[in-house]
Amino acid sequence: MSFQLKDQKYDWRYLLKLPFECQPFCTIFVVFQKVFGSVVTVLWIFVEAKFIDTALTVARGDMQRSAAYPWLICMVLIIVWKRMGYSLGRIATRKLEVESEAQLTEEAVKKRSRLHFSLIEDKEAWELVSRVSGQITKNTWYTLQQTCNFLGYVVRLLGTFLILFRQLWWLGLLMLGASCLLIGISMKGGTKVYNAYKRAAAYQRRSEYLGEVLTSRETANERTLFQFSDKLDKVWADQRDEMNRINLKAIGEKEGMVVKGSLLTTVISTVMIILLSFGLRSRLTIGMFIALAKAILDVVNIMSHEVPHAVVKMSNCLGYLKDLTEFANMEETEGTNELPAAGPVPFESLEFKNVTFTYPGASEPIFKNLSLRIERGKHYAFVGENGAGKTTLTKLATRLYDRYEGEILLNGRELSTYTIPEIKAVFTGVYQDYAQYSIPVRDNIQLGNIRKMGSEEAEQKMYSITEKLGLHREIESLPMGYDTPLGRLTPESVDMSGGQWQRIAMARSLMSDAPVQILDEPTAALDPISESRLYEQFGEISRGKTTVFISHRLGSTKLADHIFVLKGGKILEEGSHDRLMEQHGLYAQMYESQRSWYQDSELRGE
Repeated sequence: MSFQLKDQKYDWRYLLKLPFECQPFCTIFVVFQKVFGSVVTVLWIFVEAKFIDTALTVARGDMQRSAAYPWLICMVLIIVWKRMGYSLGRIATRKLEVESEAQLTEEAVKKRSRLHFSLIEDKEAWELVSRVSGQITKNTWYTLQQTCNFLGYVVRLLGTFLILFRQLWWLGLLMLGASCLLIGISMKGGTKVYNAYKRAAAYQRRSEYLGEVLTSRETANERTLFQFSDKLDKVWADQRDEMNRINLKAIGEKEGMVVKGSLLTTVISTVMIILLSFGLRSRLTIGMFIALAKAILDVVNIMSHEVPHAVVKMSNCLGYLKDLTEFANMEETEGTNELPAAGPVPFESLEFKNVTFTYPGASEPIFKNLSLRIERGKHYAFVGENGAGKTTLTKLATRLYDRYEGEILLNGRELSTYTIPEIKAVFTGVYQDYAQYSIPVRDNIQLGNIRKMGSEEAEQKMYSITEKLGLHREIESLPMGYDTPLGRLTPESVDMSGGQWQRIAMARSLMSDAPVQILDEPTAALDPISESRLYEQFGEISRGKTTVFISHRLGSTKLADHIFVLKGGKILEEGSHDRLMEQHGLYAQMYESQRSWYQDSELRGE
């Protein structure tokens, strides 16, 4: 049995099933240990009372010393069980935590991999995803732990009340009424403290984000250049101070609740023990009086101290369940975590017919009745101003977004009728925010063709691609060659320059057998000449395939057979570089404005 995250409503009852699904034996043992431990605590009242009474009788000489031995043995056994049971419970608990963390984390990762792409680009949705994924194990375990504690409290309370009712029924009624009063006060106070901590959590998230901006390596250059640290320091301090103010207030309320609860419990305990002493005049023995007095103190302590703490923890878990339900029911795209289709998927054409598309949450469409056609074996370029929709075209073509008006036809067939694995087999690409995987060079590159990864064919293709991209010698010079781990995770890892990482990403894309290659500004960090040269290398290697270049710098567009110029959600101009230059339209203006970038470099011999 193992846990699976499903599209459903999650409440505390279902969350209790999660540990059982992850590790049933350990869950049963933990629950048994908690509940049986509470039963033993109740039995202790009888055993202690009997031992004291027997010992007193022995002391008076009315009974043999051996009569006290059975009760002494029972007390020793209870003590041994409590200590052994606790230790065994800790072992089972740790195993349960490890198993739960592995399975719950895996399910959360799988769910994230299946999410619809629109949710990934939605800031609020992704914050929810991150929050749920990071706390799923903690909250699942808290729920089981606090539920076991509650079961234990119930057993101890019921057991104590039953014994008290049997000895002095009227005192049992008074104790029951006092306990209900304490529970009500505790739950009200616990909920109040939880709400305060919940308000503080919002400020904590903001301060943590600003703290990351102020200390992270990624923002170090801009911090130094723009000197915004002092300004952000103040904002961060304001968020932190407000968080601390709310937390201190919550702590004050919690401590105040403890003080009030302590005073109330002291009064209740004193009154109950005084009333209990009246029983000594009737049927109550000295041993039972002592054992019940201790039990009453234990019950009052549970009501006044342990219940409020449990209420805060359970309130946290119940609040988390709302997030978990929303996360579990988030829209998915079927097939996103599957491998590309095994067989070759041919490519003849990709056609947009009167496509209108609006981003989720946006009021204006980014495309209005856009139409274009891409054919097999040609090189295409998309150019336009920032925000013209160049990247959006690739997201629609690869079905990252699938809600549009009009038609997108792949080989004359509506794109939505293809499975995601089939789409993956048609398209591959390199994007501006390409991944830098902290794994060996060989794996970094061969991930581009996961089905052939590690094969002799993949090895030979990798060497050929890296040679043509000018990477082979650089990789061979690394300490472990192609087996050198990249990044900074281990002492053996080697970090690469931005240009080297870009060529690694290109090599990964070229490893794919997909017939359509997309380059969406992956070389934006390079200078214009280096970018053009890299595009030339890429074009030579991908000869015979269909390529789509997207760049705001137009030096590489001369390599394209056909150029599309986007503006206002439509294709404003299209044609070859020479034809567009002859038209003296927007493309010609953009190219002329950038001509000096390339001419000056060429004159310097770069």
